[in-house]
Amino acid sequence: MPVFHYEAINTAGKVVSGNFTGEVLLDAEKWLQKNGLTPIEIQILADQKDSDQISDTAYTSKKASFKERLLGVTLEDRILFCRQTATMLDSGVAILQSMKIMVKQIKNRFLRQIVLEIAASVESGASLSDSFSRYPKVFNKLFQNVIRTGEESGNLDRAFSYMASLLENEKDVNERIKAATRYPKLVISAMFLAVFFLMSFVVPKFVELFSKSGVDLPLPTRILIFASDAFSNNFLFIIVTIIVIIAGYRICLNYREFIEFRDSLRLKIPVLGDLSKKIYMSRFCRVFSVLTESGIDIIKTLKLSATALENIILLDIMAKITDEVEEGVDLKTAMGKHPHFPALVVQMVAVGEESGQIDAMMGKVADYYEMETDYIIKNLSTLIEPFLLLFMGILVGFIALAIFMPMWNMMNVMRGG
Repeated sequence: MPVFHYEAINTAGKVVSGNFTGEVLLDAEKWLQKNGLTPIEIQILADQKDSDQISDTAYTSKKASFKERLLGVTLEDRILFCRQTATMLDSGVAILQSMKIMVKQIKNRFLRQIVLEIAASVESGASLSDSFSRYPKVFNKLFQNVIRTGEESGNLDRAFSYMASLLENEKDVNERIKAATRYPKLVISAMFLAVFFLMSFVVPKFVELFSKSGVDLPLPTRILIFASDAFSNNFLFIIVTIIVIIAGYRICLNYREFIEFRDSLRLKIPVLGDLSKKIYMSRFCRVFSVLTESGIDIIKTLKLSATALENIILLDIMAKITDEVEEGVDLKTAMGKHPHFPALVVQMVAVGEESGQIDAMMGKVADYYEMETDYIIKNLSTLIEPFLLLFMGILVGFIALAIFMPMWNMMNVMRGG
């Protein structure tokens, strides 16, 4: 059956595009008019057989290179995939046909290869969520659970649309954090370059001068000379050490104890810890609101919403809360026992339970934490600046003392002589 790609104007006057599967062009035109869309252009993409043939030959032959696999799938790639899939599903295109059409539009060859494999898995009888779960590094637990919920409720288009919105929000937060930390990063980079220059070219000259003078060197100078020698004579060793530390960190991520330590530390870091908590709470409450609104029971909602936290400490707490709710404890009481859950969340849950509108209450909490997150990000540079200035002052002061103290001693010796 032919697939038609359309561009049309909706009732709000905006240009929208999508795909429609039908027998003839007239079917597409009637469908657009029925949905309040005024067509601008309608083009036939491919027949079902043609689409299958393309997927089985031209696109399967273009395997992802090692570099493309190493770079992986970006956040932008996933957003575009979810948004376009949601549009096609909303247009009435079946999920399998949607994925085969998507293959021709995806530029990232690694993602294209994954989508082809998922389509083949679905065609062989596997569920869509199970097919996505085979690629956890690209589609995380939250993604899998939302798609599973969409499958069970028959609202796959809403599930993909919701995931696109969630990923867009994540991208927006990441970009704003990058923008807010650009100045501190620039200052720190300049500072390290200055230290590198001093250690490589300036300090060795002073070391030679001090060694000839015969003056007793003060402690700061001895420390600086030791650091300079270590840096100059062991540069390769330092590079290897950095590589070993990075590799060691990746190995340690296989151990739960290390992940617990790392995630606990993330919640305690000044400024950034508070920001992380607010981002986690915002995502948790938003997912909770959407799932509750979809009619999913409270236990399943708690289990699925927990995957939005992405912090093992908070995940363990949510597991305990879920167990208590299963035993008959109300959600407000269960959450109130854990200080990691802010009082605002607990109070809004209490109001929601009493009024029977917990989905609306959690949606409002998500809105509030998104506003708080936005405020912290906007002021992140201002909040980091005092710590940055303190660190720079200590470093510059130490280097200045280390260089000038022995020079003063040499001047005193010369005067005494």
